[in-house]
Amino acid sequence: MNKMAEKFTLSATKREVGKTARRETRKEGRVLAVMYGHGVDSIAISVDASEVLRVYRKAGLSALIELDVDGKKHSVIIKTVDIHPVRHELAHLDFLVVNVKEATIVSVPIEFIGESPAVKLGGTFLSKYNTIDIRCLPTDIPKSFKLDISVLENMNDHLCVADLKIDENKFEIMGLEPQIIICSVAGHTAEEEEETESTEEESVEVEVTGQKPEEEGEEKAEK
Repeated sequence: MNKMAEKFTLSATKREVGKTARRETRKEGRVLAVMYGHGVDSIAISVDASEVLRVYRKAGLSALIELDVDGKKHSVIIKTVDIHPVRHELAHLDFLVVNVKEATIVSVPIEFIGESPAVKLGGTFLSKYNTIDIRCLPTDIPKSFKLDISVLENMNDHLCVADLKIDENKFEIMGLEPQIIICSVAGHTAEEEEETESTEEESVEVEVTGQKPEEEGEEKAEK
C-alpha cells in the first residue's frame, strides 16, 4: 500500500523586495520565498527558517501544505528549493498555489522496501528512478510509492513501472511507459561465472602448450 502524504501547516508574511530588505529578512532568521499559482499573483514572502525546515524535511516536494500568509490561507506545494552552496541551509523556496479540485503534476518518491535475495548473493542493486511524476488531485498526493524488491531473486532481475501497481483511477503517470525499468540487480549468474572460469582455464592451457616448442628449440640449440 502506498503512503498518503500528511497535511502540513506553515505561516508566512509578505516581505519587501530589494537587496537591503533581503539582507534584513535573513538576519531575522527567516528564509526568502515566493508564492504563485492558482488565483494569485506572484507574491514575495518569508518563512521562519526552523519552521520551514521542519516542514520541508517531512513534506518534501509532494505534500500539500496549508500556507497562512498574513492570515489568508492557501493550499500549496513546495515547487523548488535552493540550498546555500556553503552553509547548506535553505536559501529560497517557491510555493505553488494549487486548486484542490483540479489535478496537478507532482514528483513523488519511490520507497524501496524489503531485501533482495540476489543482493545477498553479491549482486548490486541499481535504481534508475527514485521519484516518479504523476498527475492527481492535490488531496490525493501520496507521500511515496512503495516497491518491494524482495522479489528480485536472481542476478539481472528487474522491476518496471507496471510493478508499482498505481491506482490508475487516482494517478496518471507522466512520461514513463509501463515497461520502463525502475530498478534492477546487476551481477554475474552462476552460468556466466562457470563460462568465465572455463575460458580462463583454456587460456592457461594454450599458454602452457605454446611454450613447449620454444623450450624444445632452445634445448636443440644448446646441443
